[in-house]
Amino acid sequence: MKSHQKLLINIGALIIVAVIGAFLFKNYRPPVATVNHGSTTSVEKANPDVILSKTPAEAVTTHSNTSPKEENCKSLRSTYMNIDEVKKVEKVDVRFVNTHKKVDGIVYRLRLFYKDTSENDYINYLVYKENQNDEDILVEKSPYKKGKLYTKIEKALGEILYSEEGINIGTEQDLFLHYENKVLKDLQGVSPNPREKDYIECRF
Repeated sequence: MKSHQKLLINIGALIIVAVIGAFLFKNYRPPVATVNHGSTTSVEKANPDVILSKTPAEAVTTHSNTSPKEENCKSLRSTYMNIDEVKKVEKVDVRFVNTHKKVDGIVYRLRLFYKDTSENDYINYLVYKENQNDEDILVEKSPYKKGKLYTKIEKALGEILYSEEGINIGTEQDLFLHYENKVLKDLQGVSPNPREKDYIECRF
């Protein structure tokens, strides 16, 4: 009788083990795998920690957000950066010049600019002299041509403290360039780029 009971117990245990094994097998899920695009055969397990540790360059391919205008301005800046070089290769129309120059211990300010009238515009040459209070006193005004003092200070040996110049260039003189201390600061007008004949304005 006892042996019969043991047999029943063993059979019951086997049934329970079989049921548990079947349940575990049915609900088993293999690890999720992703294909490594660098190889057609290698496979790696998906690991969130590994993905998060990748640098942005490895995770995604970024594209430049530079606009066509910014690219054009960058190109024009490179082309017209130095005014001395521009004057060698371009047809130039000087529109204004401001020069601060120290000669024999005295600071002079030379100005060249065009004054508009109802009929046309004409050039003016002015000379300012800085007094002991750092005030600018107009000491010479000469329309149409350089005055004697302007010419003298312009040719004299001295120290250039500051220079500013505005010029038009191009076949139609339709691009304006503004320089400070011979370095391009801004430009505006019609783009010389054959593909972009639109108005452009750049500040540097």
